[in-house]
Amino acid sequence: MSEKKRLKVKKKPEDVAQDLRSLAYPKHLQENQVILELRQTVEKLKIFDSLGKTLTSCLELSEILRLVISKFGSLVETPHLGLVLVDPGSSEFYFQYPQSTSRTKKSYLIGRGIIGSCLERGRSRLVENPLEDEQYDEEIDSYIVAGPESLICLPIVSRGSVLGVLVFVTTEVEPPLTREKLLLIETFADYLAIAVENATNYQKVQDLTITDDLTQLYNSRYLPVVLERELARARRYDECLSLVFIDIDDFKLVNDKYGHMAGSQLLSEFGDFLFHQIRTTDIGIRYGGDEFVLVLPKTPKKDAIRVVQRAIEDLRGHVFLKNKNLNIQITASFGISTFPEDAGSIDALIAAADRAMYHVKRTTKDGLYAVNSEEV
Repeated sequence: MSEKKRLKVKKKPEDVAQDLRSLAYPKHLQENQVILELRQTVEKLKIFDSLGKTLTSCLELSEILRLVISKFGSLVETPHLGLVLVDPGSSEFYFQYPQSTSRTKKSYLIGRGIIGSCLERGRSRLVENPLEDEQYDEEIDSYIVAGPESLICLPIVSRGSVLGVLVFVTTEVEPPLTREKLLLIETFADYLAIAVENATNYQKVQDLTITDDLTQLYNSRYLPVVLERELARARRYDECLSLVFIDIDDFKLVNDKYGHMAGSQLLSEFGDFLFHQIRTTDIGIRYGGDEFVLVLPKTPKKDAIRVVQRAIEDLRGHVFLKNKNLNIQITASFGISTFPEDAGSIDALIAAADRAMYHVKRTTKDGLYAVNSEEV
């Protein structure tokens, strides 16, 4: 075919379209874009793999929360996260994070609110306008931040059981949560479930060695452990730490009159009474026999005195062993010492609170004495 005839050959429409695409977006740029996207995907997979391995190797819920807050929050561009856990043996759930400042742990019925509904159904959910959702419950769904603008609930499911829900929330000043972010979060669902289950099982094993069988409070073996940790924290952040020693008044008379079985049940109920007097950040310990200890982190003496005064008033009106129709009422002696003003070491802090308690025991009973204070 001559040069002249070749020039007259008419191109097909698809050839023309291909030529136009080449002019509009050169081939080498297309290849560069694909390479860039592949590199980004590989980097994401590396991050996912590293985070997944780190998560599943954690045995402490606090460490898991730290990772989730630092890593997951940056991935979805929100610092507002919450962790809800099912209360074992009940149909209720509670917020593990953020923790309430109340002295009692608040629980909610599974199925209540958007979060409780997600927990009940065991399916993840993106809610773009929580305030307008028919399941919205202000007490629960605004627990993390008031008036959430968007919300993602990710159930933590292990072996067919829902352990809890991870909640992401945005405010009006943050980018809203999207379907893409939900899919990204779901990538870690299995890792997170394994991590939470491992941490929960580890905690159960730990609890067997440091929990008092009778009262379900911690036992005396845990006192030096928790004091070492909390004193180190108090020193680091220049905070106060108060210790309360408690001894039930005339407990021997209960054993003598009603028997040791009744005495044991009274101790169990007294442990429950103390548990409901303290915050989730406080620690209740059965020290031995009818003696108990409360460790109150971030609590100056005046606040510890208020806590004890309220407990004394509540105890005076409390009736024990009602289920046995014994209706016993008791009193107790309380001693308070505070770091750093009263003592600078574990042994000195314990000894000071113990002496303060025995001061009440030998004098008035049914009251409190705070070291280096006029409060009696």
